[in-house]
Parts: sequence; structure tokens; C-alpha cells
Amino acid sequence: MEPFQLSAVCSLSTMARLTGPERRRKSRLRLPQTVRVRPSDAHLHDFDEILPTLNTSRDSVYFASKNEFYKEGMRLFVTYPYSDELGSINRESLGKVVRIDDLGHGRRGVAVEILMPVYLGGKETLK
Repeated sequence: MEPFQLSAVCSLSTMARLTGPERRRKSRLRLPQTVRVRPSDAHLHDFDEILPTLNTSRDSVYFASKNEFYKEGMRLFVTYPYSDELGSINRESLGKVVRIDDLGHGRRGVAVEILMPVYLGGKETLK
């Protein structure tokens, strides 16, 4: 039997370097979905954005925005997935900004953890 050797495909120089342990609990979906985001406290900042996601999981969304009002720890109302089609059922949740990345060209990547669903009267909000 030959001694174990690293192949060129699996060498240390071709593998991505890990910067730390993986903290994600759920896998990511990199398929763009539409998300609606607005602050839970409109007295501080009043905005309402409908944006495509860069990636999502069951309990988080990540999107790019030029809005400078997002701050780490900020609470948001998040509707994901969002549709403005007649008769769409959009489920809104309370979320919290956990990370903001500088993507360049005035764009910021915003990571939002979904904390809990928001129920106003019924189970879903009808458009």
C-alpha cells in the first residue's frame, strides 16, 4: 500500500483558509428572493425597502442596500419572502441587524437574524 499523499486538488494552497469556526446553524440559499424591510421604530428612521436577497436561511436574510440608517442591533420588520401580487400572503417577522459589511460603491451588506413572527389579528398579512 502506498503512503498517503495530498493531491493538487486538495492541497493546503488550493483550499480556502478558514478564519474561524463556522457559526451558522442553518445552510445558506444563494437564490435571490425578494424581502421587504422597514424599521420597527419609525420614529428614529422611517424607510421601507423592497430588495433582492444575496443569501438566506431559515432564520436569517442577507441583502445589499445603499441605505445608511441600518445599525447593528437595530430591530426591523422583515417580510420574507415578499410579493406584491394581488392576493399574496406575506408573513412578517421581527428581526435584528447582526452584521453590516461594506460592499463598496456605497453599498452595504446587511445581515438580519429573524427573531419571531409578528401576528396582527390573523396568522398572515394579506396584501
